[in-house]
Amino acid sequence: MSIGVYNQTYFDNHPLEKEKEGVLYGIVLVNKKTWERETIKVGIAKGRDWRSVVKRGYGFTGYEVRIQRTWSGTIYEAWLFEQKLHKEFQKDRHKTEHKFGGHTECFKMTSKILEAFPKKHEKMVSHTVGE
Repeated sequence: MSIGVYNQTYFDNHPLEKEKEGVLYGIVLVNKKTWERETIKVGIAKGRDWRSVVKRGYGFTGYEVRIQRTWSGTIYEAWLFEQKLHKEFQKDRHKTEHKFGGHTECFKMTSKILEAFPKKHEKMVSHTVGE
């Protein structure tokens, strides 16, 4: 699993953060040198919709962003879904050509991870990672 800003300890220590708006996103990163669709990235961003994903995408140096899926809820729910997907598709991990914040959250283009995204109004039932 990736180590980012968010983890269970962070949310335990900052309980008000759990209720802030968040977006789970699935994007395809296109290599700006080759114009090849290189990888699928699944991550989270603070905010409510695709505009938050675009803002987050500015940090993906060397790539153009193609939004494929988004799901909105609380940042904590988005994080829980993200952890579930990362664990379920661990075998599909992909090492990118360029390093950037979140490069460890990338998956092969052949991965079915985008098909496993939560539905629009789906809620995370479990509130602990690993269940």
